[in-house]
Parts: sequence; C-alpha cells; structure tokens
Amino acid sequence: MPAETIVLANFKGGVGKSTTAVNLAAALAESGQRTLLADCDPQANASEMFVPEAEIEFDFRSIIADKVPVEKVVRSTRIERLDVLPATFDLALLDKELVVSPSGVQRIEKALRDVREQYDYIVLDTGPNLSHLTLGALVAARHIVIPVSATVWSTTGLRKFVRWIDEHREDEVVSARLLGLVATIVPPRTRIGRGLLEDFAASPFPTFQTFIPRRIGAEDAALDGAVVGEPGADPVLNDSYRQLTAEVTKRIDEIAAQEGRHRVS
Repeated sequence: MPAETIVLANFKGGVGKSTTAVNLAAALAESGQRTLLADCDPQANASEMFVPEAEIEFDFRSIIADKVPVEKVVRSTRIERLDVLPATFDLALLDKELVVSPSGVQRIEKALRDVREQYDYIVLDTGPNLSHLTLGALVAARHIVIPVSATVWSTTGLRKFVRWIDEHREDEVVSARLLGLVATIVPPRTRIGRGLLEDFAASPFPTFQTFIPRRIGAEDAALDGAVVGEPGADPVLNDSYRQLTAEVTKRIDEIAAQEGRHRVS
C-alpha cells in the first residue's frame, strides 16, 4: 500500500510543530513502520535534527526545481527505519516558484509519488505560515494534525487556520481530512494549561486525548538532537509522543477500514 501521509501544520510559530513532527516520525519508526520525514519548512529545524545543513547536497527544492531524482535526495538517519527528505533555506525560493508554476500546489505531491510505495508513513513538517509550501504539503497529505500550544494567541488563531484549510477543500484543492488537534507545550497545573485541555474536551474539531507537556528537558533534547527512544530524550516526553503515535495510527487504521483499504499496522 502507498504510505499514509500526515502533515503537521499550523500557521502560528512556537507551537512545537517541528518537534512533534520529528518525534512522531521517530516513534513510528520505533514501532516498526518504515517512515519518511519530509521537511517542507525553509527553517529546516526537522532536517537538522538528523543532518547538518552543511552536509546536504540536495534538498526538497532540488527535486522540484532541478529535477533531481527523489532517491538522491532522501537520506537515511541514525534511527532504524527512519529516512529524511531534508530542507535547506533554499526552500524559501521554491515557495515563490510554486506561485508561478503550472499546478504549483501539486508539485510536492508529485515529488513524493516515486517513494510512496517504499514507506508505511510519510510525515510532512511545514513552516509557520500560509505559504504555497504549506498548501502544497496539505495537497500531498491524506491526514492533517494541528499542534496547538497552551497560549492565548495559538488558540485564537485556530479557527482561522481551519477555515483557510476548509476553503481550499471546498475548492477541491485539498482533500486531506483533519485527523486531530494535539495540545502541545502544556503546563497542566497552570490556568492556561487547564483551560486549553478543557477547550479541547469541548472542541468541535477532532482532538487527541494525549497532550504534550511542557518540559525543561525538551530544550535539552532539541539541543542534543535527541528524539524518542534515544539517550538524552526526556522520558516523560517519550511516553507522550509514543501515546500520541498510538492514537494517530489507530485513527488512520480506522479510517482505512471505513474506506475499505484494510490497512494493517
């Protein structure tokens, strides 16, 4: 079966999107799934967890702009069963190129076609904006996960972002469904943390029960480049990301069964 494609997206920055994408991909690989982490963000934070930018010869833009075969761009990582399709800052140029390119928003989906049969899951990270890169990643995905951090500004912009996605769905540009919202960087003992979790419980959108707590160890893990299951990764965050991954795969399996695709994890 072609890979299930999951895009992590939110036009707000600082919501733990790249961290969630990286650890979701690592947890999927840890659970035995062949996984590709596709970095669609010019900031390249997800890529740099595995490959220093100075060592990247080809990036995502190389596939689309320079016709480099995707197999030459994909890099293996230190995590068994996890590969990365890296980004560099040159990806910012691609955003402008997609605007003027015929069928520009479909170029990311087309770039991934040649490797979709090689993986069980493809996880796409996106930038904190409403760019053509973000839209292209949404077009390439089957499922959308939206990280929402425990801040006032993050939650107030959520409906606007979902509305933006829905507008493109109504125009038949995006077909991906919202798999769920995930609460991130949550201080559960604070007023705003409790408020976010209460809002999630009453949300009109699908939500995940698992939330990602705020941990000092998260910054240390990012500094050390540590992900789920590695030395240096925060054990509490490890458990949270594994639980989230189990929820994600369960929902995808249920959707696949409903659609008659009979996916087996």
